[in-house]
Amino acid sequence: MIIDSARPICRSFAAPFAFAAILLLLSNAPSQGQSPSAEEARLVEFGKEIYKNKANCQSCHKWDGSGDQGYGGIALPLRKTALTPDQVVEIIKCGRPLTGMPFFDQFAYTDKRCYDLTREDLGNKMPQMGEPLQAREINAVVKYLFAKVVGRGTTTYEECVDFWGKDTRQCDPLKN
Repeated sequence: MIIDSARPICRSFAAPFAFAAILLLLSNAPSQGQSPSAEEARLVEFGKEIYKNKANCQSCHKWDGSGDQGYGGIALPLRKTALTPDQVVEIIKCGRPLTGMPFFDQFAYTDKRCYDLTREDLGNKMPQMGEPLQAREINAVVKYLFAKVVGRGTTTYEECVDFWGKDTRQCDPLKN
């Protein structure tokens, strides 16, 4: 009879390493109630202003990211997205061909950086370009979305006031 003594030894060595990896991941993740640093708060606020004004994302995705009828179709609800921050960056830069989602990278489709396609490949099916955004502006919008929009449930009065300001009547329907 052959005894496989390596199996229990591997398990006993693997468990502490797996536990340490989980602790490391948790220690680097921001806690739910933790306040952002002043720099992160400024970046989120900057991203909100780009979303609201320069890129005008709210015209299609609504101020709260719940999605709406807009140019070229129905904008997806950002509150419910399963996309990663990197995927959202790519969509903002490259838009979504064959939809109304415009691209915001001024060099999109000049080479194969966007979905391995060029303007020649797309012909007249190019998404309309929004006002070009710099990389730092795109990153700020994504930071804003993942701090204030993505994964949120029902829209609240507090979120509305945070977006529009306390002197707006826009939020009145959300008052309890």
